[in-house]
Amino acid sequence: MKKRSEKGHPGYLKRRKTGLLIRGLILAAGVAALFLTGYFTLGTRFNWLTIVAVLSAVPMAMQFATFFSIVSYKDRPEEEYRRVRETVGNGVLDTGLIVSNKDGKAIEILYAYVHETGIYLLVSDKITSLASTEEYIRSFLRLNAVDGPVTVYTSLDVYLKRLSSLEPSDRDSCDEYLLKQEGILRAISI
Repeated sequence: MKKRSEKGHPGYLKRRKTGLLIRGLILAAGVAALFLTGYFTLGTRFNWLTIVAVLSAVPMAMQFATFFSIVSYKDRPEEEYRRVRETVGNGVLDTGLIVSNKDGKAIEILYAYVHETGIYLLVSDKITSLASTEEYIRSFLRLNAVDGPVTVYTSLDVYLKRLSSLEPSDRDSCDEYLLKQEGILRAISI
């Protein structure tokens, strides 16, 4: 049996998009069924089933809104993930994190490596400013009292070169502080 992927793991985005779409379609069918049942059984659209259908449209809209906000993002290729994983070993590594941005376009974090020396992010090259992205992520860390250096890269080769120069770390024996930083990165992502 295949292990279920969690946020930050390979395959998560695909599973998340599929789940959102299925739940949205089920809720849409439920809204339609409630409305039509009320209309045909009571002969009017002004009934209590219509009220329930309208209230059920809110969670349906939330499912579709989240789905459409992440539909354009894809999981990283398996070979690329394997290269990054081999570079960091059993370190604290996440992939496929989408962080909403107050300035508009979401920040696509392709890889996030949490290390004793800081957080190293590889982001999509479509971001506007590396410095503002670093500061945006650091602001969430500061809010949770786990501030630390954040370095953002847009080139996979430069990113891998930097990661290979770091002292290896191990998720199983690392400081809880690093896992807290990882948890914050996962919490602020969609």
